[in-house]
Amino acid sequence: MLERSLEKAVELGSEWLYETKFSGPQAEAAMERVASQQKLLMEQKFLREGHAFAAMRAAAHFSVESALSERCNGVSYYHYLCELLEKADWTALGKKMEELWKSVLKKNALTVSLHGSDAALDTLKKLLPGSAFAAEKRGEAKPYTEELTAPVNEAFIIDGGVNYDVLAWPMPRDSRRRVLARVMSYEYLWHNIREVGGAYGTGMLSSDGVEYLYTYRDPHLTESYDTFAKGPAELAARDYTEKDLNDLIVGAVAKLDTPRKPRAEARELDRQYFCGITEAMKAADRKALCAVDAALLKEQAAGLADAMAAGVKVTFGSRDAVEAAGSLFDRVETL
Repeated sequence: MLERSLEKAVELGSEWLYETKFSGPQAEAAMERVASQQKLLMEQKFLREGHAFAAMRAAAHFSVESALSERCNGVSYYHYLCELLEKADWTALGKKMEELWKSVLKKNALTVSLHGSDAALDTLKKLLPGSAFAAEKRGEAKPYTEELTAPVNEAFIIDGGVNYDVLAWPMPRDSRRRVLARVMSYEYLWHNIREVGGAYGTGMLSSDGVEYLYTYRDPHLTESYDTFAKGPAELAARDYTEKDLNDLIVGAVAKLDTPRKPRAEARELDRQYFCGITEAMKAADRKALCAVDAALLKEQAAGLADAMAAGVKVTFGSRDAVEAAGSLFDRVETL
């Protein structure tokens, strides 16, 4: 909740918690409408943001967080929506939703996040009497777990005439690798895939447990994966001056402290709270980034080829491009 919408947020939350109806003609019509709208929206997003869905799908083999995200927001969720609309059994869905609603939301064990002033907190305490307002009263968190699926190279055919190519691989968390990601993104991929290859965008990202290379609205498919494969050797052979390192480190650190609008700042603070990220941990990340030198960068680049070899390819692309690159993928599906 943001301070400016506090009272309305509590009002809507109360409706959601205590007045939601999952049965009857109105509820069933609403569920059908929402499922249909969600399916159409996802199909539009596949065309506009295929790299995000491809990255989520690939990372789901290596990260529990990504696996959960993929099932709730990715191709797996799209399949679920298609199945709902095909069966059209909204009465059964309503019963299942009501059971879930009771088991998850009706236990008075929700955490409310308020982004605002002390005065807003006082208002919230009056609106929610009897609630616990101290972080130390929060119960011990139980991490979500699930068994990850075996890696598989996949291509999804979409109607657009461009491709979104992703190669993802597992990598233990190391904040220093953010500098390597910037080198790969701006010193290699940008020139070879954006300027020479004609893609709208490209880059390397290093996150918790997973790293990946991606292209955005790319006219190529096989050629881009070939370009990915040549990157580690080129980066390892480069010489990095003190100015190069300073520019790269400053850019990487700036990503940690990006100015955000209130909504985005509140969301980031929520993430840090639920993930147990402290200011000391963030300070350690900054310190580690500032300690990156040329020797470490070249060492990381030299080892990147082996890491990428254990990776997964996922593409959202045109039929012609996917069929021409069929040998790269274990399975192909038309969305």
